[in-house]
Amino acid sequence: MGTDNLFHKRKERRASSLKRKKSLKAPYDRVLIVCEGAKTEPIYFREIRDSYRLNTANIDICGNECGSDPLSVVNYAIGKFREDRDYERVYCVIDRDKHTNFHEAVDKISQTILGKNVIFAAIISVPCFEFWLLLHFVYTTRQFCTQGNASDCELVIADLKKSGRIPGYNKGGRNIFALTKEMLPSAIKNAKQLQQYNQSTGTNNPATDMHEIIEYLISLNTRSTTKL
Repeated sequence: MGTDNLFHKRKERRASSLKRKKSLKAPYDRVLIVCEGAKTEPIYFREIRDSYRLNTANIDICGNECGSDPLSVVNYAIGKFREDRDYERVYCVIDRDKHTNFHEAVDKISQTILGKNVIFAAIISVPCFEFWLLLHFVYTTRQFCTQGNASDCELVIADLKKSGRIPGYNKGGRNIFALTKEMLPSAIKNAKQLQQYNQSTGTNNPATDMHEIIEYLISLNTRSTTKL
């Protein structure tokens, strides 16, 4: 009996929280961003949200609770959407690196329909998120491949730490968006150029879709300002 009451109370609290979020949201898309990284990516996206003054009731960012592999991220995103179907877009931010279930995760996203007119998309970085940061400083098509079980991302981070870039970079660090915001136009340009290169050559190492979600988030800021 006590367990049933506890369950119902939790359900009521969750419903009440969702109701408050809906009442506080701004007049633009409500977006769920689920990240593979426990700290680095969620912190980065929260800094973007704050920098462009996007409503926290509209832009929901998850990381630590999602698991550390692509499929866990996708499953978490699906589960969270089923608890709260008020999202217009759901993004899964995942790395290729050497994850064995990467392709399974991408396939699951392409095969899953969350709801009518709901966009469910993968934001992929190959080999990892840090490659997007590297594009702020240099355009490159260099492949990042290590031997054995070593992480391909370690090679990217070594490049990112070079002089004139982010020498003190560490995963989970704060203010990364502030440090790189001035170079954001170059990063977007480089990412688009690389996307065209990969399409013409049939390659996907390196690669990133990060510019797509960031341009979208910036557009929400424009919409918000227009409506004021």
